Amino acid sequence: MALARRLSVSLVVSAIFGILCAWGTSTVQIPGFAMTMPYLLTVFYARLLMGFLIGFSGGLVMLKGRFSNAALRGAIMGVITSISISFYGGAAVFIGAGIIYGIITDLLATKFGG
Repeated sequence: MALARRLSVSLVVSAIFGILCAWGTSTVQIPGFAMTMPYLLTVFYARLLMGFLIGFSGGLVMLKGRFSNAALRGAIMGVITSISISFYGGAAVFIGAGIIYGIITDLLATKFGG
């Protein structure tokens, strides 16, 4: 039951971040790149994948302390899933946002999802 609750929290939060990230991506100009709907869907999907990974990684312990561990775990998952969308340009922005979104998602999933 705790896994289902954690996964639900992380997927809802990451879906919200996915919408925000896709919207933000659609409003900026990346030199030499034409923004398309498939690319925006890829951005959304990468954020949703981040939530999926975070939801299932609740048992992964890297640091002592519940919330410090969640912050590190979320940052790592954010980087991993952001690399796939950063190849077209804007790598620093996507990876930086992935770190922040990952930390927030994992902290919320840990606090409210168990």
